[in-house]
Amino acid sequence: MSDAHRAARREQIAEAALQVLARKGSDTSIAEIVAECGLSAGAIYGNFENKADLARYIADQLLHRRIGGLDNAVADGAVRTPVEVLRLFMSLRRAPKDLSVLLQFWGEATVDPYLHDVFRQKADKLRDAFGRALEPWAAAQPDADPELGTRTAQLCVIMCQGYLLNSALFGWMSGEEYLDAAELAFRSPSGTGA
Repeated sequence: MSDAHRAARREQIAEAALQVLARKGSDTSIAEIVAECGLSAGAIYGNFENKADLARYIADQLLHRRIGGLDNAVADGAVRTPVEVLRLFMSLRRAPKDLSVLLQFWGEATVDPYLHDVFRQKADKLRDAFGRALEPWAAAQPDADPELGTRTAQLCVIMCQGYLLNSALFGWMSGEEYLDAAELAFRSPSGTGA
């Protein structure tokens, strides 16, 4: 089997698992994934060691795509405020099922050390991507603390986690309302905005 064929097969299995996980939650069985993707259990186990390995792969891929999307969206190097960067990131197209499954995996990461490592590594990469996106803004701030960009990037990641919870669980605010509230929160007392 070629590397390209193996990668395509892994994506096929992951997409089927994502569909079932979005419908059934973390109690999804390999048999249900087999039924969804139309492959044999052997084909799944030939690509993934077990269900946890498949979950880690899906989580890694979902987060990797979001980070790449942010990097691409800010590749022009323009000065963007933290809220503008958040708006860019949150406007990247994602299916509602992705948010639901990410939230499920986030909970699992509290008890699965390998999934925890995936989320920690990806959170660090997401923070770094926000940091790169905010570098022009941080550099333009007069007399700014040298840690301004890093601390603001960390805050943006935390706000994304809040957005995830709001979207998948609470539904208190629409995406636009959430971003409008973030804009108000980032606004400096002088009214010039962050």
